[in-house]
Formats: sequence, C-alpha cells, structure tokens
Amino acid sequence: MPYLEIARVLRHDCVGPGLHEMECLAPRIAAAAAPGQFAHVNVHPVQGVSEGTPEERAPAANSAQPLLRRPLSIFDVAGRRGDADGARITFLYKVRGAGTALLADVRPGDCLNIMGPLGSGFSLPAPVPGGHGDHAPAHAGATCDRAPHALLIGGGVGIAPLVYLARALAAAGCRVTVFYGANTASEMQAVSRRLLTASAEGRIEVFTTTLDGSSGRTGIVTDLLTAEQSASALERIDFVYTCGPEPMMASVERFATARGIPGEVSLETALACGVGACLGCARRLKANGEAGPVYARVCKDGPVFSMGQVELGPVVDREEESK
Repeated sequence: MPYLEIARVLRHDCVGPGLHEMECLAPRIAAAAAPGQFAHVNVHPVQGVSEGTPEERAPAANSAQPLLRRPLSIFDVAGRRGDADGARITFLYKVRGAGTALLADVRPGDCLNIMGPLGSGFSLPAPVPGGHGDHAPAHAGATCDRAPHALLIGGGVGIAPLVYLARALAAAGCRVTVFYGANTASEMQAVSRRLLTASAEGRIEVFTTTLDGSSGRTGIVTDLLTAEQSASALERIDFVYTCGPEPMMASVERFATARGIPGEVSLETALACGVGACLGCARRLKANGEAGPVYARVCKDGPVFSMGQVELGPVVDREEESK
C-alpha cells in the first residue's frame, strides 16, 4: 500500500560525479517498502513545515515547476521497520535533468513530499530442494533444501535497487554474488560502502568493473560473465537479477536463458503519474501468441519483470529523469 508522507531529509551527500545519496525519515514508506520498488518524490521542499502527513501541510505556492514528481529507486531501508520514530529510507540518484538538479539542492532539515512505495518489487527465490549446500545435514547420504545462490548484475546507477535486494537476500540466508560496473571508481563510493560491509561479514561476494580500470576489472560489467576471475562465482546460480542500461540487461538475459536460469529485470524509464493512470510508461511485451501487441505499465506492472517478458531495446539519449 502506498503512502504520502512529508519526510525530513536527514542526510544528503554528493557521492560521485553527479551522484547523490539522500536519506529521509519516512517511517510508513520505509516499513512497507520491498526491494525493487520505488518512490515518487516532489523535488521542491515543503516550505515552513516539519515532517508529517500531507493532509496537514501545504506546499509553497511557487513550487509548480517542474510539475511532475521524480521516481527514485529505493537504495536501502534502515532503522526498525514499523518504528514510527526511526525508520529511514535512502535513495541513490544521478542528476539527469531539471528535476534532479533541483533535488540535488535540497539540504538536510528540508522536508519533501514523497509517495511510495510504488510498483512491483523483486521476488525472492525459494530454497533449492535436494541440495548438499550450506544447510546440508551432518549425517552421510542425507539431503535437504539448500540456500539458493542469487546473481545480481547492475550497471551505473542501476545498481541502486539491487543493493537493497542484496541485503534482503543475504538476510534471508541466500548466497549472493554481485557484479557491479561503473565508469570510474569515484562513482562507486556509496555502493561499495554498503556492499563491502556485508561482504566482510561473509554474506555477499562482490566483483566490480570500471571502464577506466580504476577499480576491479577493466571493461564493462557483462565481461564478468566470461572472466576467469569470476568463474567460480558463477557455479550453481539459481536466480539472476539485473538493472541498468537495456543493452546490458539484454546480454544478461541471454546469459540466463541459455543456461535455463530464471531471473528478473528492473526497467529504468521516465515516469509521469507513477500509479498506472496516464499510460506514459507503457512498454511492449514479447509476443506470446496474442493476436496483437500487449503492453505493460512500468510504474504499476513493473518496474520489475520476469526475464523474457519485456522487449528490451537500446537506451534513448534524452534529457529526462529516470528511475
């Protein structure tokens, strides 16, 4: 169930070229948020108020432009879930246009009108039956369900929803491997801080690539699918998740499909209403015997879809906000 909250900004840091990490006190949204969902943020601070419900507050009269909210992936949730005093939600976003440029000027202490959580999130894989994995019984010859092994592949700011997912999977007892690619090491600060902490606890294994070679392997993230250094991490993959540029996700989808591994993709696209009413984010689904084309709404039916469900195409270069 989505909520409208006036959320106080607790922290807002520049964590790389054009990249910002923003933490907000939004207890109802944080308590309901699942990995893969997003929030719709009014980029104009609500003037002269503290946090609360929008029914109690009114935005400033001069906050009409830009009119539309900006969709932001949920990067992480912290605090005790359901705790009205402490549940916090964190976003990682990149400045891509007028709206996110205004959002980048928001300061700690400001309050934002946020709607969420919205959209469908990722599904968590079920235990694999009959395995001799992490939870195998001690006596010889016995079998039991083993913890599933999930592979998460993110490119650029597309890693944002996968960080929350990785931590949720690890908390559920899954083995988690993350492939993360960016242009430079300076773009990886926020992600590395969260993932490497979990990695140090033995829950998540992380491999990185950068185009300039400043961190990890030199190249693009899908190079890790065939690299010798990550070969052992690709053994017994049970589920694949990916988010980032669509050509990258198409490559990941081909990798998983060729091996019969199920998975999900999270689309990055411009959104207007965020609730499925305007149909501005409709995406064509792959043909499945229907007489005519079938479309799905990214904001309502997605942004997470099963692999093979959506026609993935090249990214359009345009000055628009994306999730």
